[in-house]
Amino acid sequence: MSSDLLVVENLRKQFGGLKAVGGDDGLSFSVKEGSFVGLIGPNGAGKSTTFNLISGVLEPTAGRVVLAGTDLANVRSSDIASLGLGRTFQTPRAFMSLSVLDNVLVGAKSSGENLRSVLLGGWRSSEPALIEKAKAALTRVGLEDRVTETVSNLSGGELRMLEVARQLIRDPKILLLDEPTAGVDPSLQGKLSKILTDLHKEGRTLIVVEHNLHFLFSIADQIIVLQQGELLSSGTPQEIKTDPKVVAAYLGDEHAA
Repeated sequence: MSSDLLVVENLRKQFGGLKAVGGDDGLSFSVKEGSFVGLIGPNGAGKSTTFNLISGVLEPTAGRVVLAGTDLANVRSSDIASLGLGRTFQTPRAFMSLSVLDNVLVGAKSSGENLRSVLLGGWRSSEPALIEKAKAALTRVGLEDRVTETVSNLSGGELRMLEVARQLIRDPKILLLDEPTAGVDPSLQGKLSKILTDLHKEGRTLIVVEHNLHFLFSIADQIIVLQQGELLSSGTPQEIKTDPKVVAAYLGDEHAA
């Protein structure tokens, strides 16, 4: 049986008097290595905040996150990526004046992916093997014909694909994707579904925050449901579809099957 790659234990995050994640008792769940987890819930349920806590963007008020046996409380946020965690954001992050290829190389050369890493220009001296790896990542997400183009020419959906490529070049153990289908047209959604399914088949661990439930339920093997920052339910897609608590709080009768 696969071991737990990620453990979220009694996690809580408060902003002033607002209990954004964990309520009074804390949020706890685990993700087994090689699994494909969907993280869903109404707007304001704490999904993106949970991602921010896991990836070190935010510090928890209480509780802990353990990745591959390492307590992330003892790891600088800039070093978490080196432990094998990749993450995309609701709003795609890219250097719009650089080429598609250079954006991937910047990500490969610097876990910080900040303006300083661009100004230092270390990615310009990338060795041929890394350049080929970047091109392979872009081919995988369907951007092989856009390699030399400036990122500002990409559509919203293509920017989403670029974000995935920027993470794949690092070969992460676990990949967190925040709303990957937002702004993506149906044809690209089909391509994204295949990309994620293939990554899962290869043994990659995925956690996906997504409002497109039809997309997510067709490819994930486990669903975690949050409500007001707390765990409402967890199970297979079919179990979640028929859970009365989830139907009443979030899905509605049209998703029950």
